[in-house]
Amino acid sequence: MKKWLKGTAAAGVAIVTIGALSACAGGAGDGTTEISFMMWGDGGDTQKAYEDVIAAFEEENPDISVNAEFFNTNDYDNILKTRLSGGAGPDVYGFDLGNIESFVADGFAADLSDGGESYLKKLTPEAAEDSQREGGTYNLPISLSGNGIIYNKALFEKAGITEEPTTYSELLEDAQKLSDSGTIPFAMSAQDNWWPQFIVYYPLAEHGANEELGAEMAAGEATFSDSKPWKESLDIVRELTPFYMPNPVGTSQTAAQSAFLAGQSAMFPATWILSDARDAGLDVGYMNFPTTDGPTDAIWGTYQVRFGLNPNNGDAKLAASQKFLDFFMQDDVYADFLGKVKLFPTTTTVQIGEDVDPLFPDMQQSWEGKQFIAAFSPTDPSIQDALLVGLQNVISGQKTTEQVLADLDLALDQYIANNK
Repeated sequence: MKKWLKGTAAAGVAIVTIGALSACAGGAGDGTTEISFMMWGDGGDTQKAYEDVIAAFEEENPDISVNAEFFNTNDYDNILKTRLSGGAGPDVYGFDLGNIESFVADGFAADLSDGGESYLKKLTPEAAEDSQREGGTYNLPISLSGNGIIYNKALFEKAGITEEPTTYSELLEDAQKLSDSGTIPFAMSAQDNWWPQFIVYYPLAEHGANEELGAEMAAGEATFSDSKPWKESLDIVRELTPFYMPNPVGTSQTAAQSAFLAGQSAMFPATWILSDARDAGLDVGYMNFPTTDGPTDAIWGTYQVRFGLNPNNGDAKLAASQKFLDFFMQDDVYADFLGKVKLFPTTTTVQIGEDVDPLFPDMQQSWEGKQFIAAFSPTDPSIQDALLVGLQNVISGQKTTEQVLADLDLALDQYIANNK
């Protein structure tokens, strides 16, 4: 089974700096090497899981301190790029695959194979293949999950839904039942432009878009407007919009997530909500997101998080950062982290199952025999930005599918021109 790539993130709120975890005198002549760690975070269980790893690492390595910062998902990418470009970039950072080409070209991503052999050899064949980008090993996938819907069983029962929908027609029918019962079907909104991706990627994978199509686009051999999967997928976004949060463009992702956790919305289209759903005491199930009425062997799947290292802060910091990654991927540390964030491993030496969450066997069974797809067009930030704006325009009714496809073609033309 081929695994995947696209980096995604849980929703975030304010910046949090955990200097308390570090011996903040790092590098100040006391023999301590201080490294900086930067990640998106929401202040919840996921951030706490990182903090626990950092605290354990510092205890085992008193000569290294870690200054960790967590930023709102909406701001993270811009802050990371600004800091790296300004020479003040973090030593260890969360990686969005859409940045890998430019980060490697600009010298912001170290080749992890130079010093990272101990943890890289643990990767599954699929994760190891995915770590190989732009001619080197520039990212470390650390968590794996097929994507789908976490749903509230009580709200399904209230609406008279007795079986999970397995086709797109059934999904539309059940969404209408939920709406008629006074429940918001999807905890989806569009004020935060990264969030609507968690709808469009499902049909893209299931309707035939993939990395091969992205390569054809990059080579000037295909366009968005001529792509049937892209047209069908944007049409599905438009068709599902009435079942989103009220006033979706005026509603934040945080509000949508809160609606799900409060039992006001029935379906959350991302598996990373599972930990928070358990904390909220919800009785939830998992299902693949059906966007076709016929069988499909493809599913949108992602390496939820991947790490990169900055090579520009000196050999001592780079060596300490490699040591941190090696510690992170030690079996006991890594298994404990995955158990807290409720995600699946990328290594052959750690297994996660129903001992972490009762849904995990169901999720794994749902993914059996599926080809995991993550990239559907060139992974270039300018194209990604055009898509994010386009999704907001479709959801708000300001533009048609055809108009958004045309906008994406303009971004594609510019990308091709810039890379000749």
